[in-house]
Amino acid sequence: MTTKQQEIYDQRLMQYGTHKTLTPGVQSLLYTLACVEAEEMTLQEYCDTNGTCYQVIGRSGDTYSKQRPEWQQLKEARMRKQAIIAKLESWAGDAQPEDDDVSNYFK
Repeated sequence: MTTKQQEIYDQRLMQYGTHKTLTPGVQSLLYTLACVEAEEMTLQEYCDTNGTCYQVIGRSGDTYSKQRPEWQQLKEARMRKQAIIAKLESWAGDAQPEDDDVSNYFK
């Protein structure tokens, strides 16, 4: 685990650990989320620096734009992140007390 992944993982453990006792499965999801978020940051920096497309010269001499693989990887990482967060939020949402003022709006 890289330093950045560890920082994200520790932060998520603290955040979700305040809602409920963390099971091994949830800890695994948090680990995966930390890895995906670190990957997302790296890919976003790359795309910010280099753009999402690049120019290619075809056989006929025409130029056309092609999507960078890093951009596709970034989109896929965001979809994975969204799925993991949805699962974690549904798990953590069970911990809300019934008399919570905010929870009344989500019934």
